[in-house]
Amino acid sequence: MATRAQIYREILREYDALRTRKAAELRERKESLYERFPRLAEIEEELSLLGISAARTALGSPEGIERAVQELKGRQHKLAAERLEIFEAAGISPRVLEMEYDCEKCHDTGYIEESPCVCLKRRVMDRLYDQSNVRDVIRLENFDTFDLRLFSGEAVPEEGASPKENAQRNLKTAMAFAEDFTGGNLLLYGGTGRGKTFLCNCIAKDVLERGKNVLYLTAGQMFKQLEEMRFGQSEDEERTEWDEELLDVDLLIIDDLGTEFSTVFTASELFRIINDRKLRKKPVVISTNLEIPALMDQYSDRVMSRLIGEYTVMKFFGEDMRMKKKYQK
Repeated sequence: MATRAQIYREILREYDALRTRKAAELRERKESLYERFPRLAEIEEELSLLGISAARTALGSPEGIERAVQELKGRQHKLAAERLEIFEAAGISPRVLEMEYDCEKCHDTGYIEESPCVCLKRRVMDRLYDQSNVRDVIRLENFDTFDLRLFSGEAVPEEGASPKENAQRNLKTAMAFAEDFTGGNLLLYGGTGRGKTFLCNCIAKDVLERGKNVLYLTAGQMFKQLEEMRFGQSEDEERTEWDEELLDVDLLIIDDLGTEFSTVFTASELFRIINDRKLRKKPVVISTNLEIPALMDQYSDRVMSRLIGEYTVMKFFGEDMRMKKKYQK
């Protein structure tokens, strides 16, 4: 999994390759054009020699700089006019001798002076969509497609509400979280198929469209990656970059917490991630199929203290939506 630093380096290499390709295409166009119109090649050479000649004149006789500049401009104007006549007679645009760029603003460098160009931002955002692991699924699972009609309106006495009323509350909470995005955290829990992952996808799409970065991982993916980074053979820089990405991405979504193989390592890493992101004021959304008592049995008191005390807890109950949709087809 590439970090943002790796993504930037990869994109900048792509810009280098793009400029190299565009330069090669320009050379090919010039060679083809000069073969058809030899005079164009002569004009190009004369124009390049004019600058050298003017510089020598100025160095040899500083007092003659103004006259040399005027002569240079006059000769350049005549040559440019002749070149234009050749193009017009052949019905060819003079821009054929200019470098073509995919982005005229930054000339395919990714930067305008020291600021990232909009094309670079677009490329990075595109990679971040892929990096978030939700590009395809959020086309179908987003706030616009969240269907409250799937939830039963029959009250569940022990919950004091119907699944539909509960889903409405959870939807409202999730939408407010995605819109405000000021550093809060969410813990979504309940049985399989109750809509937790769907709502996580809704949040991810909304936050991405607000120009934020999202990293969406299952707990199993996250801990496996951490183990490979901690104990594998990867370079230290790569290991540090991925770890920094995990801690500093605008929004981290951990899906299916509790499905991972529980070890001392996973417990300590979970606390580190939750705690470090809290210190950086970076939001976390966690979903789990475990009920609160089961979470308390699996994770340490300090982890649960963070989750219960500092996260907005959202319970999901009712029918299994996946099974319901499957048999309704």
